[in-house]
Amino acid sequence: MGLADGLAFEIEAYNRTIPTQDRREGVSAFNEKRSPNFTGD
Repeated sequence: MGLADGLAFEIEAYNRTIPTQDRREGVSAFNEKRSPNFTGD
């Protein structure tokens, strides 16, 4: 996979995580300096 295709793939993968509860939990845990509690949602 070339660089341009790899970057496009990464953007698409990230965009799929935006609406998930796990992403919000990860950001909250980072900001609160605690371990995340991921549920798979």
